[in-house]
Order: sequence, then structure tokens, then C-alpha cells
Amino acid sequence: MKIKITCYIVHSIAAATLLLTSQVSLAGSATWLSSPQDSAWENLNNWSAGGPPNGPSDIATFARSSQREVNISSSVEVNSVGFTSSSESFTFIISPHCLGCPPSGGELIFSGAWIDNQSSVLQTFAAGEAGQIIFNNISTAGHATITNGGATIFNDSSTADSATLVAYGGGDFYPNGAIFFDGASSGGTARVKVFRGYPSHAPNGYLDIRGHQEGVTIGSIEGDGNIFLGANDLTVGTNNINTTFSGFISNDGHRGSLGKVGSGVLTLQNNNSIADTVGLTLVSGSIIKLGFTDGPDVIASLVIDGVSQPPGIYGGPMSGAPHILPEFAGPGTVHVLTSTLVNISTRAFVQTGDNVMIGGFIVEGPSYKEVVIRALGPELTHYGVPNALANPTLELHDATGALIASNDNWMTTIIGGIIMDDEVEWIRSSGHAPTDPRESAIIAVLPPGNYTAIVHGVNSTVGVALVEVYDVVGDAGSLLGNISTRSLVRTDADVMIGGFIVQGTGPKRVVMRAIGPELTQHGVPNPLADPTVELHNAAGALIASNDNWMTTIIGGIITSDQVAAIRASGHAPGDPSESAIIATLPPGNYTAIVRGVNDTTGVALVEVYDLE
Repeated sequence: MKIKITCYIVHSIAAATLLLTSQVSLAGSATWLSSPQDSAWENLNNWSAGGPPNGPSDIATFARSSQREVNISSSVEVNSVGFTSSSESFTFIISPHCLGCPPSGGELIFSGAWIDNQSSVLQTFAAGEAGQIIFNNISTAGHATITNGGATIFNDSSTADSATLVAYGGGDFYPNGAIFFDGASSGGTARVKVFRGYPSHAPNGYLDIRGHQEGVTIGSIEGDGNIFLGANDLTVGTNNINTTFSGFISNDGHRGSLGKVGSGVLTLQNNNSIADTVGLTLVSGSIIKLGFTDGPDVIASLVIDGVSQPPGIYGGPMSGAPHILPEFAGPGTVHVLTSTLVNISTRAFVQTGDNVMIGGFIVEGPSYKEVVIRALGPELTHYGVPNALANPTLELHDATGALIASNDNWMTTIIGGIIMDDEVEWIRSSGHAPTDPRESAIIAVLPPGNYTAIVHGVNSTVGVALVEVYDVVGDAGSLLGNISTRSLVRTDADVMIGGFIVQGTGPKRVVMRAIGPELTQHGVPNPLADPTVELHNAAGALIASNDNWMTTIIGGIITSDQVAAIRASGHAPGDPSESAIIATLPPGNYTAIVRGVNDTTGVALVEVYDLE
């Protein structure tokens, strides 16, 4: 996959410096002249016969030259770049620009071999705004040191080998750096460094493995930037060096974990370096030093030598934790949570008036919770959903009903209420930015309480939309619980579909309800007279269903009558024609589908209650 990075630089170019060691030399397709006409790679007058190199088998060779700054303003593809033993130090500026000029979007693509430096001097590659260094096929970064404010991307079966890769944070006038591992690429023993932006609202440098086929192993991580796992596991420690990390590792609620191997010590400096949806996987002899004293870092799971550890607080011999493990050192602790509900979403048909989509959630616990709330429409078409809402808007209300935040088009922040500053880069760095600029998003740090998200179409347009609430950063005592969404239920693709994730190491006991008739008590017109509910697992298999909660449907995970258990939960529906399922679910993704008996339509409420 080739990724374009859109950045915001006005002046200054962030350098990507490659410190190269000697490798096997290949004959060049063309050689940079000793007295070239100018600095442009694309100018054939700067090269020997056959230049400029720009093809998957082409080799660019550099020796002594009066012009040692080389500008790349377009997409250039080579097999390798070589430097002779007599080569001087060169600087390659990828995507050069001038004040007021649009970025050129230059990129340097390696399609088969490597950067071959037979000299003993430093060679520098500078990625300007939207500049990229891309490794495709089986190409390798070798022993290079690459620091950049653009993007370094590993595709296909390419490898970082033993390179040092650095992604700097952005600033007010320059972009942040990024390192991507996609496809089946590998990290080898690479040393990866990611750094924060400055000032504090600037985007951080980051490592992103969300587009990988499975998971990535690298030598080490360090710095104070971001690491995005998605559903993939990141294993570090193969270079056996000691490093320190004080940034933030997240997985978008998709169960990716951090693994530690090797003899080097990884020191985590902060008690919020690991999101509470991320697990830790350790092996004997590998050590993570918890170098903080201000409370435990909450994690989703802990696995030692393939064995899952029960919920509780863990630390090393100096920590005073209830559970001491030799794989931990330092004064800090980690708190392995019991399973929680995270990342809740509902898809339904959005109309106008009382038939807009209304999602409710609760922040439970003593501390604040950082969440991203999204209203999606256009991108649903990529998944074959018909009648997608073309331009959804989003409102966030507190328990009193007061409007505290709103958004229409996530790339334009609406200042007001609890929104005090531009949120675009914050949303991007969360890993939950919508893919279409017409879709809406709000990111906020909310105190404990009840909240309502309302989705409707611009200018009273209608269509199918998705409302989502993502738990971005886990706080030790707070979680998302008791989620509900009210919307119009139609037929076929326009039924109401609610999704949630059980995150953690153990099972979670929940009640799911489909409510219709009792909505009339709250002044809701046109309620769904007889709602049914189905529960599906991540594979899409039907594992439970109900039509009328006082009559249990045996099948799937339901093996006995549930009426008494539903009553005892305190969440029995108020009307016998409404539906409910009570279940103890292992960690995983789940979907609840609400429809009307005999294809009837009307407004319904789908709810998921955490009984623990």
C-alpha cells in the first residue's frame, strides 16, 4: 500500500538522515555528474547516459560532485542508491518547496535492493512536506539511520533490518513524522524512536502497524510519541538494548498487544503509556521496568510465557504489589482489569424530528474518560450499505440535556461548550479520524455522568448512519457502561444494528434489551410495537435471540430459562412484547440486531448493560 501523508509545513524541512554502512556494490544505471546543471534529480542533464534513474531495476550511483544537494520533486523509483568509496556527503531533499508554494509530494521508492554506501561519510535524506521514503517488495533499509518529518513506509516483504528509524513530532509550521509497517513487512532488529510534537497541541511522531497482515517484531521502541497497534501485536526487544518510552501505545480497542522479548530492559516512564485496551505479553528473562510511582498503569491483559494472569495489580520486587513477577522491575505497577465494554457503535436509518438517531452512554467511576464520538455516513458505502446518510452531523449533550459540543465535518472544529480549541490533529492522533471529510467527530475528556449523542442529516436529509463511542485512554477507575441507542427501525438493511466489544482477559456478564412499547411513556411517537433482538459473534454467527423477554428461546449460548435472571438483574423490560437476552460473554466483538416482528417498523431502543 502506498500512503500519502498530508502535512502542514510553511518553511523548514525535517531531515531524514541515513547513516549508511558498506554493502555489496552494484553497477549503476546512471551516475550523478561531477558538475551537474542543477540540483534536480529529474533533470537528465545532471546524469550520465541513461539517467535520470527512475525504474524498479535502475541504480543511482553517486561519487564526487560539485552539487551535493539533490532535490526530488516527483515520484522516483529505484532498485538501489549507491555511494562509491570516494563519494562525498550528499543531502537528498524529498519534496522540496518554497514559501507559499504547494508541496510537491516527492517520494523515493526502493523496489528491490538497498541503500549501498561504500563511503565512510554521512548521507542525508530530507523528507519535506508530504515527502515519503518507501520500501517495496524485498528491499531493505539495511543499517541506515532514518530520521524524518515525512513518512517511512515498509510494504510487501520489505524489512527495516537493523536500521534506526526516527519519527519526529510536528510543530506549528512543520508536520509530524510517521513510520508504517504494512503488508508482510518485517522490523528485524530495528531501533524505533517516536517523539512528541511541540507545542503540546502539535501532532506527535508515530509508529503505525495497523495496516500489517498480522503483527510486527522490532528491535526496540523509545521516545515520547505514539504507537498505533490496531488488531496487531507489536513485539520489541530483539536488539537486546535498554530503552526508555514515555509516549502512548493504543490499539483502537481492537485487542492488539505489546510483547517484550530479549535481554534489554524496556523502561516505561509514565503510568499511562499503555491504553487500557492493550495487553502485555512477556517471556521469562525479558524485563519491563515500571519507572513511575503515581499509581498503576491500567492494561487489558497480562500473559507470561503463554499463561494468562488473572485480574489484579502486578509489579516487580520493589513495587510492593500484591502480585510480584520477575519480569517487572522498578517501583511502578500495572493493573490488569476485569473485562469491560468498549467501543460501542450503532447503525440505523436516520430520519428527522423524533426519528433522528440518539445514542446514550455513561462514564462510570471516579475519574475522567477520554472518548471519541463519531457520526459516519459516506464511508458506509464502502461496505455495501445502501442509502448512506450523505452528510451526518453530531451533537453531544450532558445529563441535563444541555448541548456541550457539536460538529459538522470533522476537519472543521466548532468551538463552543467544552470544545475550547481546534480538534483536528487531536482526532487524527487518536487513530479514529473518519475517512470522509463530511463525517463528524468530537474528542473530549468527560467527567463521570450520563451523555447523549444525537445524529441527524444536514438540511434534514435522511439515510443510514453509524454512531460510535471510542474509549481512547483508560483511567484506572473509569469505564464506559450501559450503552443505548434510539432510532427508527425499518426492514432489510435498515434495521438497527448495535456493536460492542468485550475487552479483557475474562468473561463479561451483560443484558441486551430491545425496547419499543414503553417508549410511549416518554412521549416518543411511533414506537416499534413488537421488537426482537439477535446476538451475533465476531464471525457473524447467531448465538442468541429473543422475541418477548418472558419467553426464553433456547439455543446457541442460551441453555436454560432466563426470565428469573433478567428480573434479578434489575433490567427487565416494562412490556412483555419487548425482548431481552442475558449472557456471559468471552472477550470479543459482538453485534445486536433489532427488527420488528413480521417486518413492522417504528422507533426502538437497543441497550447493553454491564452487570459487573
